[in-house]
Amino acid sequence: MEVREGTPLYPKPSPKGWAATFSKLQKAKPRYAKFRFLKMAIFHLNESNISRSDGRSVVACAAYRACEKLEDYTFGKTQDYTRKKGLEYKSIYAPEHTNEKLLDRQTLWNEVEKKEFNADGSMKANARLAKEYTCALPHELTHQERIKIVDDFCRDFVKKHNVIVDACIHAPHDDGETDNKNYHVHIMFTTRLVNEKGELGKKQRTFNDDGPKILKDSRATFAHVVNTALENAGLEERIDHRSYKDQGLDFLEPTAHEGHEVTALRRQGIDTEISLKNDAIKAKNLEAAREYQQIIKGLDQEIFVPSRLEDQIAALEKELRLTAAEEQQLLAELAKLDREEELRQEQLTQQIDNAYDNFIEQQAQYIEFAQRFYDYDYQTNKRLELIDKQLEKSQKWLSKQHGFYYSNGQFYDNYHHQRIDVSTPSYFTTHHKTATKKEEVMKQYRKDLTTLADDFDIENTVSALKQNAKKLTDNAIELPVLAPTFMQKLRREYVHSFDTLDDFKTDMKPVFDEYRAETLHAEKEKQKLIQEEKDLEAFRQQMEEQQRKHEAEYELEMKLRREASQQLRQQSWANEPQQEKKPKKDNDHDLSM
Repeated sequence: MEVREGTPLYPKPSPKGWAATFSKLQKAKPRYAKFRFLKMAIFHLNESNISRSDGRSVVACAAYRACEKLEDYTFGKTQDYTRKKGLEYKSIYAPEHTNEKLLDRQTLWNEVEKKEFNADGSMKANARLAKEYTCALPHELTHQERIKIVDDFCRDFVKKHNVIVDACIHAPHDDGETDNKNYHVHIMFTTRLVNEKGELGKKQRTFNDDGPKILKDSRATFAHVVNTALENAGLEERIDHRSYKDQGLDFLEPTAHEGHEVTALRRQGIDTEISLKNDAIKAKNLEAAREYQQIIKGLDQEIFVPSRLEDQIAALEKELRLTAAEEQQLLAELAKLDREEELRQEQLTQQIDNAYDNFIEQQAQYIEFAQRFYDYDYQTNKRLELIDKQLEKSQKWLSKQHGFYYSNGQFYDNYHHQRIDVSTPSYFTTHHKTATKKEEVMKQYRKDLTTLADDFDIENTVSALKQNAKKLTDNAIELPVLAPTFMQKLRREYVHSFDTLDDFKTDMKPVFDEYRAETLHAEKEKQKLIQEEKDLEAFRQQMEEQQRKHEAEYELEMKLRREASQQLRQQSWANEPQQEKKPKKDNDHDLSM
């Protein structure tokens, strides 16, 4: 039976539910009764890029896939993968006029690396070095049949796109943990065309411009080549490169690609978010497939269950190996994941709405601040111009006076160099006074604008405005930027908006930073003076304390000296001999001579 692409083998479930699908199948029974469905093999063709931005070397990739030892001239390394096992076949495919040196694997991929340098010899950090298809090969085929598939596909690809292809077939791992069916091929190809000279030339831009179209065509071609090989081998299996939706199986949800890291963790019995979600999806698909199977079986015994669906059920059952309780648990986890996803989407929607509203409000605040900033800036510049004009006028007046000159705040006679009294105009000023006045104006200017910025909290406002803008752009939301009106465009007015936010960095923020630096310096000087005064006062108190201490010590010493002197005198008096007293005469009272 010939099955045309795009024609479903059996009707897909109606959006109205399984009851409607049942009715639809009943009406269509005669049409589907004659169908005998083909067995389906697994289809896999994944596209990836090999880029410097990912920190990858195309020479290392080629050495790994070919299990060879290659010299990487760009990074000065030897990429040795000769001990790697599992290589079944390798070959390089190129247009007929290609230079023979490019048929050597080491020369080819080092030349690819060399092409992605700038004219000055610097490395292009974001260069895309090559692209790669990773394709599953049917395990039902022989070694030579798998080689023929790769040969046919690669020659067709080279003919279509005029690039060089390096293909390597890998056999499955024989580690006892995986089945022996994972035959696959790595198809690396250059992103540069082969020019008329047989060298690598310009970039193949169609890989960027028509990337999805080329990938779709490659998937269809690979499926055709594989199915041809399966048919020639007399096998019933076929592969289908179409999605579940295109196959009429859109009720089956596709799983996410797990990659080698998630697969390795799964082998170790370690679950990840991707593996858990895929298991839940598989359980859900299994339930849906079984339900669909029962509906079809209940219609007519002549209608066979599609082999594609049976294979899907068998594969899911084999992979999951779940009990009914485990199945229900997985379905519950899936429902939980769905609820969490819905909640996340609601939160994301709310966040986007908030970001949109905040963006409008913050942009309006910035616009008001910018207008006031530049108005004050304009007025300050006018004041500075008046000060400069006053100095210019004073210099003109002074230049006309030939009898005297001005120096250090006084007028002097030109001939006698004596101070004279001159009636000066009210506007007269000097360079020193002008500089002082302008500095005062600028200080006040910086102070006032910094105060204005603090009132608007402009720095936090600008930061939040940028964050909300990123939030909107990351979610593909057009920014509500204020655009100039038609009349403003005619008048060539400068309209402030999010698009003029660079003004904050170039014009505004330096003013705030300078004032804050001045304030910080003045505060440090003030603190320094205060500290010096404290140190001086402490020193003075210390000297006074020392003076009082010295005076007390002196007084104590003098007191001790006086006491010692007095003791010496007393001791001296005690050691002197005492004179005997004369006895009193009895006639002391006698008044006679």
